[in-house]
Amino acid sequence: MEEKLSGIVVSSVSYGESDKILGVLTLEKGVVSAICKGVKKAGAKLKFASEPFCFAEFLFSVRQNRRVVTGASLIDSFYPLRESVNKLYAASCVLEFAKRFERENIVSPGLFLDAVDCLKNLAYKTGGEAAYLVRFYLSALKKAGFGLELNGCFKCGEQITGRAFFDYRTGGFYSEGCAESGAREIKFSTYDALKNIASGGVSDDKSAEDALKLIRYFIENRADENLSALNQTITVFSRGSTLKA
Repeated sequence: MEEKLSGIVVSSVSYGESDKILGVLTLEKGVVSAICKGVKKAGAKLKFASEPFCFAEFLFSVRQNRRVVTGASLIDSFYPLRESVNKLYAASCVLEFAKRFERENIVSPGLFLDAVDCLKNLAYKTGGEAAYLVRFYLSALKKAGFGLELNGCFKCGEQITGRAFFDYRTGGFYSEGCAESGAREIKFSTYDALKNIASGGVSDDKSAEDALKLIRYFIENRADENLSALNQTITVFSRGSTLKA
């Protein structure tokens, strides 16, 4: 049986002398695994399809739930990601999230579209990598059932204008008078950055990076996931790296 799926390669692992096993985030079926044969050989016609970030229409041969890549039509390689350390690290976070939170046959078209949108912004726009990544996480976490509540104080519903507190257990933010035991005080600029980015606005790099740190804290404590690519990206951003990859 043949199967055609639109997807992005989120993982690529060597298998044997000349093959690779791919993890592909697809629009139609979540993350699927497939063997891409002979792609480590010089001149392999499907070599491009075995590279991380490859966005293509894949053709699979399926037999006994085993997929083999038999063809691929490239849509976008997001090549500029490879020209900047900041872009490359930020983009790797998108792939990591898909691998950790998406499962085969659990279809989430929204997550797929979020990933494509984030990779396009990172690849083809200048600067703002932290903000693009924050926007991706906010949307993707909500779809995964771990949304942050940014519509005012989680307890009273009023707008937060002074000191701000965050509780990972609820994903909610609180004003000073409503913060409960266990809530953690955060910079108001971090809360403001999250709100602005979530609504499609902009943020300065420092506040966006602080927002990424809060998202990391939330994922580690609420979703019980330690995301190594996110940890590394925060370190790279904090060093102010603008080196070419």
